[in-house]
Formats: sequence, C-alpha cells, structure tokens
Amino acid sequence: MVLEMLNPIHYNITSIVPEAMPAATMPVLLLTGLFLLVWNYEGTSSIPGPGYCMGIGPLISHGRFLWMGIGSACNYYNRVYGEFMRVWISGEETLIISKSSSMFHIMKHNHYSSRFGSKLGLQCIGMHEKGIIFNNNPDLWKTTRPFFMKALSGPGLVRMVTVCAESLKTHLDRLEEVTNESGYVDVLTLLRRVMLDTSNTLFLRIPLDESAIVVKIQGYFDAWQALLIKPDIFFKISWLYKKYEKSVKDLKDAIEVLIAEKRRRISTEEKLEECMDFATEACGTSLSWTWSCAKP
Repeated sequence: MVLEMLNPIHYNITSIVPEAMPAATMPVLLLTGLFLLVWNYEGTSSIPGPGYCMGIGPLISHGRFLWMGIGSACNYYNRVYGEFMRVWISGEETLIISKSSSMFHIMKHNHYSSRFGSKLGLQCIGMHEKGIIFNNNPDLWKTTRPFFMKALSGPGLVRMVTVCAESLKTHLDRLEEVTNESGYVDVLTLLRRVMLDTSNTLFLRIPLDESAIVVKIQGYFDAWQALLIKPDIFFKISWLYKKYEKSVKDLKDAIEVLIAEKRRRISTEEKLEECMDFATEACGTSLSWTWSCAKP
C-alpha cells in the first residue's frame, strides 16, 4: 500500500529531474570554467614561457630540468621561446636569460641577488655562499661585484677582447688537437680550451695542462648540472652523488695547485704592481700581506 502511494511521487520526481538537470548543470559548468580561467590567468606572465595549466606546467617544467639537466633544458626552452623566458623550478618562477646584453646589465647592477639552487646541491659542488653567481649571499655579491664591473668595462673589457682574439687564433693554428679520427672538429672542446686559455691569461697567468684541466672542468659542470636542483632526498643516498663529488674534488685540487703557484710567484716579485691582474686584485689584502711578509 505504501509502495503504491509512493509510486506516483517517484514518477513525478524522475520526470522533473531530467528537465531540471540542464538548467542546474549550466551555471556549475560556467562557474567551473570561470574559476579555471582565473586560476590560469593568475599564473600567466607577459614573459614568454610554458603555460601554467592548473599547476601542471610548473611540474612539467621542473621535471624537464631534472630529466634533461639544466644546460639541455635551457637550450630546449631557448629554441621554443627565445632568448628570454620564464619557467618554473622547484615551484618558483625562474627567468632564463641567454642574451648577452641582458647578462651584461645584470652583472653591472647590484639589485639582483636571488639565484635558484638546492642548498645541499650547492654545498656538494662547493658553491653555497661561495660561488660568484649561485650563492644566494647578497653581502658576498656586493663584495665581489666591483671586480666584475671593472672587468666588464673600460680597459679591462678592451684587453679581454684582444686576449680572446689572440687565443682563438692560437687554437685555430692547433686545430688538429681537437680533431677526431674522422676529421671532424670538436667545436665544444675548442671553445672550452679558448675560454680556459683566456681566463688564465686574464686571471692567473700560470702555465697549466690545458687538456687535463678542460676534462676536469667538464666533469665539474656535469656535477653542477646534475646536482644543482636535485631534491634534498637525493643527497640522503651517497652512492647517487658520489661520482659527482669526486669530479668536484678533482677540479678543486687542480685549482688549489694553480693558486698556490700564483701565491708563490707573487711572494717572489720585487714589485707587486707588475703582477697585478684579476686574481691578485680579488685576493687583495691576503695577497698583499703574503707579498709584504716575504720581503725583508
């Protein structure tokens, strides 16, 4: 009896629901679409780069850097978006700049101080609050910045161009050193040698084994690329980063030998002014103290 009484009501409700559903669903869909539009709009930027897409964009962006490495991922985004773009690394908006004029502007001004990088990763490669760029230490940057400003302007810049041209000519004359058995020139190795020779001429002026140092530098930057943005859990497992740690130590040991030789030469100079260069000025007080203590 009760079922018979409820049946008409059941039929009435079921007949009403289909008619009411479209009217009720449409506002919900519109509100949802508006919400997603606002969400995506807040994550957009006037700077070119991958879309936010409800948070999926930052995940893909960070994942690409972890998977491809910083250098390869930057090259990928350069090809897609140009010389100046915005990506996400560790959930934070990060600008990738490959335009030389923009980097020149940043290096010359003192209000750029925040750089990305895992603290543990920076510690592992010896750059945490010690590196020139990836240090996140504004006080240190303010101390070292004047030396780079000087190197990027005036006579220092003119000399750098001259040294680069001479080094490139010298290495082109020895092109067989970077040519493989098939006759192809390893351009990347050639450029690394030119950069090393130029840096040594401008900064240290110490004789060195160019080919051996280039291999150590490459190993160091492989470690830099692999470790810089790794999550902290990565550094809980020593065997994952042990080989990178060794690469960092190899370059550090080689550089320490060169610096020790630089200090020895400075301590034996009659006039400190005659051996002034970037490294001598950067070390400043300690080098002057070493030189003065060595003299009677």
